[in-house]
Amino acid sequence: MLDNSTLRRRTLLAAVAGTAAVPFLGSAAQAALPKVYIDPGHGGTDPGAVGNGLQEKALTLDISLQLRSILLANWAVDVRMSRTTDITRSLAYRTDDANAWGANLLVSVHINSGGGTGFESYRYPTADSATVNLHNAVHSRVISGMRSVSGVTDRGLKSANFHMLRESAMPAVLTENLFIDSVADSALLKRADFITATARGHAQGIAAYLGLSTTNPPPTFSTIVDNATAGRFTASTNWGTSAYSAQRYGADYRFANPTLASDAAWFKVAIPAAGNYRVEVRHPADPGYSSSAPHIVVTASGNQTVNLDQRASGGAWRSLGTFALAAGDRNLVAVSRWTSATGYVVADAVRVTRV
Repeated sequence: MLDNSTLRRRTLLAAVAGTAAVPFLGSAAQAALPKVYIDPGHGGTDPGAVGNGLQEKALTLDISLQLRSILLANWAVDVRMSRTTDITRSLAYRTDDANAWGANLLVSVHINSGGGTGFESYRYPTADSATVNLHNAVHSRVISGMRSVSGVTDRGLKSANFHMLRESAMPAVLTENLFIDSVADSALLKRADFITATARGHAQGIAAYLGLSTTNPPPTFSTIVDNATAGRFTASTNWGTSAYSAQRYGADYRFANPTLASDAAWFKVAIPAAGNYRVEVRHPADPGYSSSAPHIVVTASGNQTVNLDQRASGGAWRSLGTFALAAGDRNLVAVSRWTSATGYVVADAVRVTRV
């Protein structure tokens, strides 16, 4: 006899039969893009696991945002997230949202705790073959990505009666990406290259399950630093905080009046190895913002300044160019107030990708 949880899941799967029960292969008659639902675990008033100066909610959001960026940059997919900022989402909201959207698959990203070490992933105990295929594809590629940075214990593919797996109407997996209360694991979780490798492994697993290919491999390094990223943004008290524009990257952004003096807001980025990197910035746009906001990039050969008109092209990544950068963790990109142009100078988020 089936228990209520099993009956509920089979009913949900039956409701979307033909779209979520098998990998999305695509055809000439089916033009819709495969829908990938990404769930960064915890958030807002729920920090998740904590340890060694880290919070699970921040790590899962970092991995998930990079996962989304890598997917969209390399494959023809549609991506939806349960949250893109540090807000509270109930478990019911997450699965209801994914089900209503008609996602083809769901991946829930978490960080483990409890005294262990390594990577493990989960599917529902009575999962169908499509879910098993997704589980195998994601698990193998995430552990491979992690091991491209450092040795990581593979704790295996497991099953559990988790809400995110039971109540989702599509193949779903939940990943536990190392242990936050392990000193060795947390040291890896503090590394930008490891977070990117983890996100890239998730993306490659999803693409493999969907049967997608690309002529351009995912970037070996890509990271986003928001003005609210802990320990990664510094600015004087002259810089205010605003959530006025809906074009902002995260929950808010910073702004300041122009002045003919040095008072820059800095984004700190950990560059894993010397090489060429594309540097992009994101900001909201408004007629009251600067027409010539100076952006400074600390390159291997010295500082380079690029001026951007922040009255236009808001809510999108804008390239400052490709630069040779030295390895190291340092203040890398600044938005300066030193300009004769009128209007607020805005600092929101930066993205750095190895090319």
